Amino acid sequence: MSDLESFIPLIKFIARFLGSDSEVVLYDAKKEAVVFIENPFNPQVDVGSPIPDMEKRFIKKQLYKEEDSIVNYRAFSSERKKLRSATHFIKNPNGELLGVLTINYKVDELIELRNLLNRLISGSEPIQYREENFYEGFNLSFEDLLTTTIQDALKKFDVPPERLSHDEKMELIRLLDEKGTFLLKGSIAELARILQTSETSVYRYISKL
Repeated sequence: MSDLESFIPLIKFIARFLGSDSEVVLYDAKKEAVVFIENPFNPQVDVGSPIPDMEKRFIKKQLYKEEDSIVNYRAFSSERKKLRSATHFIKNPNGELLGVLTINYKVDELIELRNLLNRLISGSEPIQYREENFYEGFNLSFEDLLTTTIQDALKKFDVPPERLSHDEKMELIRLLDEKGTFLLKGSIAELARILQTSETSVYRYISKL
């Protein structure tokens, strides 16, 4: 049994505990392929399937040298279901990356439940037509729309982005997360650029939500 295969019983345990709304996948970092998967969301994904773009990006940016895990980031399944995800880097004693273990959990029903609770507590969902900004998609590129969304959230604060305090950054992250910003590809990198910090730091803030 290889070092990575020794994690398979643990993966089965995690998947069994979390249930069918969870997907637990083990990847070989060098082959960039699936070693084992439990509760696959996509039936076409099996042993030997290529590693997804998100995990591949983690490896390329060598985030494993800074963190042991990246938790509570947002993603989409192949069926466009919203996911809360976590990735753990499996390293040898020398710090070399051997594998990647990712847990994906469907949160669409939880989001619907949260919205229902908000309606029950508040009586109705607040309407913010005067404060909400609407954009014509054909007038803005994806990159422009992403940047505009972040800049609009920053208007709440009276200091330049790079001078935000820890609490202000947490508030900013919360606002952007509620808008679904972190489900958009490139959002982490763009926010890190604007805040003049690392992507790892942004993931660390998200994990604290």
